Amino acid sequence: MAKNSKGVAVKTVETPVKKETGTMVIDMDKLLVPFSVLIAGLMVSLAIVFSFKGGAVVNNNGNTGTDTNTGTDTGTDTGTNAGNVKVTIDDDPYLGDKKKAKVAIVEFSDYECPFCQRHYNDTHSDLVKNYVDTGKAILVFRDFPLSFHEPRASEEALAAQCVFSLGGNEKYFEYHDLIFENTISNGEGFSSDDAKQLSQMEAYAKQVGVDTKKWKECYDSEKFPQEIKDDIADGSAAGVTGTPGFIIGKLDDKGNVVDGTLLAGAYPYDDFKNVLDKLLSE
Repeated sequence: MAKNSKGVAVKTVETPVKKETGTMVIDMDKLLVPFSVLIAGLMVSLAIVFSFKGGAVVNNNGNTGTDTNTGTDTGTDTGTNAGNVKVTIDDDPYLGDKKKAKVAIVEFSDYECPFCQRHYNDTHSDLVKNYVDTGKAILVFRDFPLSFHEPRASEEALAAQCVFSLGGNEKYFEYHDLIFENTISNGEGFSSDDAKQLSQMEAYAKQVGVDTKKWKECYDSEKFPQEIKDDIADGSAAGVTGTPGFIIGKLDDKGNVVDGTLLAGAYPYDDFKNVLDKLLSE
């Protein structure tokens, strides 16, 4: 039994070698450090791989959650659930022609979610161009504000709902675009100052062309909190546990989305394309 440099007894293993000079002695104690470093490196690598789609998540009641943004994630790591998801489009804003479209993309989103902003920047316009504008699909936007992005997330959702009530789908999505293009995101809004935040939301309402006096009256009246709660409840019931969450399915004549796939996270355009093309081919 040999001893290491610290005087601790360690086992040695003799390994035959081809040279005639004898045997090679391997000190297992000396191998432990590099081996441990290798294992630690593999664990870190695996953690990065499995967290690649980890993002803002909430529990099933839609009220609390943990933002696991590491700067390299692409959205919530709940994957896909195909073929058995159902949800309604409710009376929420949408892009496209309901009478013509065969499928619907129902987006549950948070205006302050950085992954939702990433989806808007990277994928939204391609979906609109290739599926909505061509009449193949409609895109429905439903609110799913996360508690750790409050109060800005709900403030912006309410502001957008007021624009919708005054200007319809077209004005809503113009406002929707301005929010995602200008918010700092991650709960920061347009400003940490409440007065400046409100002023900016009102300025965007004016920019899209709605009556700002009526918009302000609507916003001050807190008219739409129940609408937002209903969106959260419907999303949670359909299996949405974080933002962004998308349910992509066939659109029936009653406004139901059936045989749907839940795509949870800010996935690349091709992932959406695969789901949409499969539905359109059926």
